Amino acid sequence: MDKKYFESAPILKSISKFVVPTVLSQMVTLIYNLADTFFVGQTNDPNQIAALTLSFPIFMLLVAVANLMGIGANSLISRSLGMNKPEQAKKASAFGFYGAILVTIIYSLALFVFMKPILTVVGASSGTYDFTKSYLIWTVVIGGIPTVMNLVMGHLIRAEGNSKQASIGTALGGVINILLDPILVLVLDMGITGAAIATAISNFIGMLYFFVIIYKNREKSVISLSPKFITFSRKIVSEVILVGFPAALVILLGSAGNIVLTHYMSPYGDINVAAFGIVQKIGSIAIQISVGMTQGIMPLIGYNYAAGNHSRTKAVCKASFIMLIAYAVFCVVLIELFPSPVINVFIDEAQTVSLGVDFVKRWILCAPGMCMVMMLNSIFQAMGKWKQSMFLSVFRQAILLIPLLIFMNSVVGKYGLVWSQPLSDNISMVIGFVLYFLMLRGQKKEKI
Repeated sequence: MDKKYFESAPILKSISKFVVPTVLSQMVTLIYNLADTFFVGQTNDPNQIAALTLSFPIFMLLVAVANLMGIGANSLISRSLGMNKPEQAKKASAFGFYGAILVTIIYSLALFVFMKPILTVVGASSGTYDFTKSYLIWTVVIGGIPTVMNLVMGHLIRAEGNSKQASIGTALGGVINILLDPILVLVLDMGITGAAIATAISNFIGMLYFFVIIYKNREKSVISLSPKFITFSRKIVSEVILVGFPAALVILLGSAGNIVLTHYMSPYGDINVAAFGIVQKIGSIAIQISVGMTQGIMPLIGYNYAAGNHSRTKAVCKASFIMLIAYAVFCVVLIELFPSPVINVFIDEAQTVSLGVDFVKRWILCAPGMCMVMMLNSIFQAMGKWKQSMFLSVFRQAILLIPLLIFMNSVVGKYGLVWSQPLSDNISMVIGFVLYFLMLRGQKKEKI
C-alpha cells in the first residue's frame, strides 16, 4: 500500500489513482451487462427481453449480499489501516468473505425451492416464466457464489488501495462474458439461457483470478481468507454489518421497487415490460459509472476520516461531487437528444422501440439525483456513519419510491411508473445533502 496517495498526493491525483481503475472495470461490467440485453435482443423476441427484466431484481439480491459483507468489510479495513490496526483488518476481511458465502448459499437454495411463487409475484406470464426460470437457475442457483465472491473480493482488495488489481478481476469476467454471449446466444441458438450460462462462467473465472491475487499478496497484505481469522466479536460483526447493511438495503429496496414496478407494468403487456427493461439497461450506464466512482473513492475517504484528516476528507468529497454531477448532466443531455438510436441498439421491433423512447426520455431525469445519492451513501459508509446511510436508503426507496409507484400508477398509468424514479431520486438528493452538511457542522463543533 502506497500511503502517499492516501495522505499527501494532490487531491485530483489521489482520486484518479483510486477511481480510474474502478471506473474502467465498471465500464467493462457495464458492457457485459448490456451485452446480455443486446444479444438476447437480436432474437427480436420481446418475451426473452421481458424475462431479463423480471430476473433483474432477483439477481440483484446477490449484489445486496456482496454489499452487506464486502462494503462493510471494505470500510472497516480502510479505517483500520488509518488507525494502524492491521490485525483488525484481517479479521474484517475473513468475516466478510465467509459471511458472504453463508448468506449466498441460503439465498440460492431459497430461490430454488420457492422459484414458482417468487416469479409469480414479480409478474412472470406464461410467455416469460420458462425464460426467467432458466436465467435464474444459471445465474443465481448455480452461479450465485462466484458472482458474490467476485464482488466481495474486489471490495476487500480495493480497501487497501489496490484498485487496479480489483478492476482487472472485474474486467476479466466482463471480457469473457462479452466473448461468450454471441457464441451461446446466437451461434448455438440458446437465447436467454446462453446469456445466463455466459454470466455464470465469466463470474467463476473472475473468482479464480481474485483467489490467485489474494494468495500472491498474502505476505504484504492485511487481506486474509484464512479461517483462523474468523471472529464473531461484537466489534467486528457490528462494524461490518452496520456499515454494510445500508449498502445492501439500497439493493434490497431497489429490487423491491423493481418488483413492484414490474408487477404494475405487467398488466400493460409484455412489450411494455420489455421496453422498460431496455430503459433500465440504458440507465445502468449512469449507475455503473457512478458505482465505479463511489466505490473507488471509499478507501481514500475512510482512511483520512479515521486518521483525523478532515480537511483532506472534505476536499476529496467536494471534488468527487463536481465530477459526478458533470457526468450525470452529460447523460441526461445525451439521452434527451438521441433517445431513438440508443434504444435501437438493443432491439429493432417497432412497438418496443417506440415505447422505449417514451420511457427513457422521462426516466433519465433521475440521473443527477441517483448519482448524488450514491455518492452521499458511499461517503457515509466510508466514514462508518451507518445511521445517515440507513436513513437515506430507506427514505429514498421505502418512503418515496415504492409508495410513488403505487400512487402514480393509479393516477397517471404506466408513465406514472416511469416518472416515479426521477421524483424519488431528486427529492432524496436534497435530503442527502442536508444530512451531509449537518454531519460537517457536527465535525466543526467537535473541533471546538
